[in-house]
Amino acid sequence: MRTIQIDINGQTETYILDKYATLSDCSVMQRIGGSVLLCSICVDYENPTNEDFLPLSVQYIEKMYSIGKIPQGFIKKEGKPSENEILTSRLIDRSLRPLFPKTFPYSVQVTILVMSYDGKTDVCRDALNLSSICLFLSSVPIINKQILNGVRIICNNGELKRCNSIKDIDDSSLDLFVSGIDNEVSMIEMQALKTSRNDFNHDDKDNQDSTIERANEISKEKLIEAISLARNYIHSNSSCYTTHFESFAKQKSDFKPDFNIHEMLKNTLQIQYGETIKSCLQSMSKTERHTQIQALIQEIAKEQNIELSLITRHIYEIKKDIMRSMILNDKIRADGRIPTQIRDIDIESNLLPYVHGSACFTRGQTQSLVTCTLGNQNDAQTQEGIIPQPKSKVIFHYNFPPFSVGEAFPIGASSRRELGHGNLALKAIESNIVSNPHTIRLVSEILQSNGSSSMASVCGATLAMLGAGIEMHNMVAGIAMGLIYESEDNFVVLSDIMGLEDFDGDMDFKIAGNEHGFSALQLDIKINGLSEKVLNESLSQAQEGLNHILSLMRKVEIVPNYDLLPQKESFCVPNGSIADIIGQGGKTIRNITSKFGVSIDIDKDNNIVSVTANNKDCIVNAKEYILGIIKKKEKRELPYKQDEVYQGVVKKFLDIGVFVELPQGGNGLLKGMNADSGLEVGKQIQVKIISLNNGKIDLDLVDVS
Repeated sequence: MRTIQIDINGQTETYILDKYATLSDCSVMQRIGGSVLLCSICVDYENPTNEDFLPLSVQYIEKMYSIGKIPQGFIKKEGKPSENEILTSRLIDRSLRPLFPKTFPYSVQVTILVMSYDGKTDVCRDALNLSSICLFLSSVPIINKQILNGVRIICNNGELKRCNSIKDIDDSSLDLFVSGIDNEVSMIEMQALKTSRNDFNHDDKDNQDSTIERANEISKEKLIEAISLARNYIHSNSSCYTTHFESFAKQKSDFKPDFNIHEMLKNTLQIQYGETIKSCLQSMSKTERHTQIQALIQEIAKEQNIELSLITRHIYEIKKDIMRSMILNDKIRADGRIPTQIRDIDIESNLLPYVHGSACFTRGQTQSLVTCTLGNQNDAQTQEGIIPQPKSKVIFHYNFPPFSVGEAFPIGASSRRELGHGNLALKAIESNIVSNPHTIRLVSEILQSNGSSSMASVCGATLAMLGAGIEMHNMVAGIAMGLIYESEDNFVVLSDIMGLEDFDGDMDFKIAGNEHGFSALQLDIKINGLSEKVLNESLSQAQEGLNHILSLMRKVEIVPNYDLLPQKESFCVPNGSIADIIGQGGKTIRNITSKFGVSIDIDKDNNIVSVTANNKDCIVNAKEYILGIIKKKEKRELPYKQDEVYQGVVKKFLDIGVFVELPQGGNGLLKGMNADSGLEVGKQIQVKIISLNNGKIDLDLVDVS
């Protein structure tokens, strides 16, 4: 066992090596404050894969015992991963993937268990750093010489700073997570956070409770400043971690790729078929391009009498070189566009007649049909996890069916990619939604896909919400930026990339925002790092693209479906009447919702009842019924006061006491009294009221007349 203790960024981090999970290729336990994480890495060296992608799998798991809780539900055991676990797994995966050799053929499993959590540390950042350290120490022959790490940057009152505690985000207008090595950026996730504050003129007594909401889009200059600050921390942390761990790293495994590109064969095929491949590339349709290239591969394999898989690999490598050369040298893309050009856009608003709000956003061969459904507070999304989260009143579901890319497969459960794209679209629009009483569910159905479907979903979501009468601070659009990079002096940034440019390019930079700045970002790259020069040009070009898309979105005539939209009315009720509205075991309120077809939300602290329905008459009838319940209760409450003395008449004897008729109507109970107490029916007595509760009156005997 070896223990490494590091003082970094004002806190002490302890790493324990070779003690826990020692049958894995490498395992490390991390302790920061009261948080304990265990990371293990296993590699299947015995079964190399023949796939053309890296067989890496990352699984981040939060154990509920880490915060002293038992999982909810019938089974009482952690089940399928939560949304936060999947998103954190994806963030770690996207950061680590560029560190592997492109031809690494062995399956790698990275598992991170959160075994204790103190509620303070940034567990997402710590999990990434631990995974990177464990990978650095393992036998996997990663290409970096320093340790990758991540940092979260926040903004409080305009001041950018490193996030020390996860609770610091609550008061921030920015959540920026950056990972990288040395001073190079590898991955970015960013969201502008909505803030609100009381803003009033002390001389204006009528407006002292007004609250101002801010969407807080971040400008390009401020964003670059924040990323530069993150670079400084990453550079410092890389040096610190590498210094402490490099002497403990295992010897790296030698591996031979299952498949190598044969340069002689590649050159021969390039000479003979280069122009034909280029012609196939320039086919306008994604399907046409794929069909033509597949037919060409079949033809070449037959003519040359060479194995089909060998020809396939070489032809696709030539295709990649031609595509990149066209862009770098001729500044022309496969579909004929120049680097800054956006594909043709077509927009339809409220095309689905019985949906609260809908929009179909088509950009080139990418098409997203987004729907907006309005619900009540009970429809808000709840999630269980180690970090407490409020109910989410805005829900975004992104569906990517196989038919969207022409594949003959049935639709299955949502993938990690679908969840990640939906979360990114939610981040893009969330801060610009004006607070309202509804729960909003957005669903993006990707009907066609040829690049940037998540950003098409952002545009469609904005239009669908406006079609449902939801007010927004600002409209939001999205665009995906690409990159063809050879050197710092020879690169081209691409606006609105299609699938080919994503697959064979060097960057996928999804950017959402408007004229005020950026609301959400997600950056993935395939090169070692992204310089400030490339970043600056990408953001400037993206801003131009967003302005163009928004200008087209604003030209669309949007008529909300007012006849379909839920109506809501809130009204105050007297103190003590909430229990009568709910009824014993909720019986009364269930009867009201069923009888009138409404949803009812109750604010017990402020005695406010909110009734929601698709029909105004239903709301009116339900409200009248509720007020009727309150009036009946008021009639039951007789005009007596506690501690006052009244002349009463004995009415009836019971086992528990004597009923006494009071002078202004109603009966009170003399507990513990009976006929042996000198009382008889019809006799007048003086009584004192000792308790009043929901029409029930308890009495005490003062005098027997």
